[in-house]
Amino acid sequence: FFKRFGEFGLILQLLLGIAAGVAVGLTASTGVMEVVVSLKYVLGQFIFYSVPLVIIAFIAPAIVRLGKNASTMLFTGVGFAYLSAAGAATMAAIAGYIIIPHLSIATQVDALHELPEVLFQLNIPPVMSVMTALVTALVFGLATVWTKAEAFERIFSDFERIMMQVVSRIIIPILPFFIATTFAGLAYEGTLTKQL
Repeated sequence: FFKRFGEFGLILQLLLGIAAGVAVGLTASTGVMEVVVSLKYVLGQFIFYSVPLVIIAFIAPAIVRLGKNASTMLFTGVGFAYLSAAGAATMAAIAGYIIIPHLSIATQVDALHELPEVLFQLNIPPVMSVMTALVTALVFGLATVWTKAEAFERIFSDFERIMMQVVSRIIIPILPFFIATTFAGLAYEGTLTKQL
């Protein structure tokens, strides 16, 4: 049903996941929440395991496809991104110092429900951290361009296609469930209702 709507279908699934999660969190018993928290843990472990692999699979082939101009374009892009991030952080800090002192913020928050402990843990640690994956993709992408390593070009291209299938067949279908379990936890704790 959702595939007919394309990208809008995914947004619809995520919105339904949020609504279902809130509904479950507001009405669920402790036993149900134990299952929900365990499901969230397992799904989160797989998603966070996949992130570094997705970074390498999508960034390294993109750099290789840039060809000879990869170094110049990449360093220019990274420079602009760094300046943009530094500028945004500076503006956010200035706005915070100006606005936050004038806000009325409650110093005490009503006690929240405590989430039950995870019943089932399936630890899937990532192969590497996100920053390591990013640097690895940059280094291997540039080195492949510099050395004209055709074997690595094919490897990165195949790896990109493999991870695209992982994303489209596994990560995107489980994402609404992960979102639902996250919002179920927030609703059960009372974070959503007591802060609004």
